[in-house]
Amino acid sequence: LAAPARAADDVSPPASEWRSYCQSYIKAVDGDTTINDLDITYCLGVTKGLLNGLRIGSQLGALSFGSRMAVKYKLDPQEVFTLFQAQEPARLLGVCAPPAQATPDYVRAVLKHLEKNPEAVKRPIGEVFFEALQATYPCS
Repeated sequence: LAAPARAADDVSPPASEWRSYCQSYIKAVDGDTTINDLDITYCLGVTKGLLNGLRIGSQLGALSFGSRMAVKYKLDPQEVFTLFQAQEPARLLGVCAPPAQATPDYVRAVLKHLEKNPEAVKRPIGEVFFEALQATYPCS
């Protein structure tokens, strides 16, 4: 068995790989019918996985933090749990995209971020994706 990955280890593919497939996906969204379906599927799969992972991860992280705070400061755990449930997961991450944001909009935002930061293509897409969304959709 392999050692479990540390929280800081990002095992997502490099941003350059994601970019390649998602550039094709955007071409398809814009009407290019010659794009390979596998390129579209890859882009959507990774993108949706990252979006869901960010949302669920933020909720779990907040609940874990809240639990530790409740124990350390002898707070009412139910009250802390209720407070965290009322928080929007996006706010916990610092990503406040419009409510009706569509997948192509997220993809375009990350592609634009990669254009502005070409050195980021060597890094894992999980890191770059999160940074791009924070930069594009900051919470006020």
